[in-house]
Amino acid sequence: MFIQHISSPMKKFLFAHLLWLISILLFFSPALSAQEETEAEEVEPVDTYLSIMATYTSNDTVLLTATLYIRKGRVRIDLQNAPISFSVEGKEGPLVAGEVQTDSTGTARLRIPLTPSLPADDDGMVTYTAEFPGTDKYLASSEMFMSKPAKLEVAFYEEDSIKYIHVTGLQFSSKGEAEPIMEETVLLFVPTLFRPLPIGEVCLDEEGSGSIEFPMTIIGDSLGNITVIARIDEHDSFGYVKGEGSCGWAVPKHLLAQDKPTRELWTPVAPIWMMITLLVMLAGVWAHYIYAVIQLVKIRKSAKKETPGEKDLSNYS
Repeated sequence: MFIQHISSPMKKFLFAHLLWLISILLFFSPALSAQEETEAEEVEPVDTYLSIMATYTSNDTVLLTATLYIRKGRVRIDLQNAPISFSVEGKEGPLVAGEVQTDSTGTARLRIPLTPSLPADDDGMVTYTAEFPGTDKYLASSEMFMSKPAKLEVAFYEEDSIKYIHVTGLQFSSKGEAEPIMEETVLLFVPTLFRPLPIGEVCLDEEGSGSIEFPMTIIGDSLGNITVIARIDEHDSFGYVKGEGSCGWAVPKHLLAQDKPTRELWTPVAPIWMMITLLVMLAGVWAHYIYAVIQLVKIRKSAKKETPGEKDLSNYS
């Protein structure tokens, strides 16, 4: 009844305002729902992925390396400053070895001594565990790695004026007793600027030892010293084993013919064509500057010489 008494212009006004309110609600409702979904997605923790690797070194230690990361689609993102707890599985439960924060590459490293011997099962396998406790944004994760403690020793000897590299492989039982690593292949490397350079491989015999002739063309430091690295990678029982040894049989670097500086893009001395191109470009830039300054000076001088002439007022009379 009330609507019937409202005038026609007032009805049009109310109808326009009603349409305006409906359009605003329809416009903001998707944005509000999208915001609620975004907030729900932000609150939901992200899955994390953790990997662990144990490397036995020649100084009677094991290096535990854990890497923590997440995935967004196909992109892998490393998590830094995340606490990683390392432990060794014992007979009465896990034994905490230490806690390390990840670096910029999402990697945490912890070195554990092998003496006294670590708790192992009947086959001599030691279980290492890396664990990420998780946060409000990232879910917790853990990973285990099982391997048998082993050791590679690198020595050098000379026989009949021929120099040899001698490698000995040892594995340790659950009681800590050393036994030879038989019939395994050991890879030999020397360190270089980017990655280790392979120089050969040694096949261990039944006594766990093997030799290879030292390559006399390897370049060492100024005194001829060089480090030889022996490695066993991705073994079913030992995992990763690494041994090192140094000798002075390499070619001294100061005895080599001195390298003359070459004009290449990656050397400190620039190529001739690059220097000429740069000089031409700089000459062109400075020529434009000088030309602009000269023109400004000429304009200023011409402005001072010009005097205002008499105005012809005949057209305005």
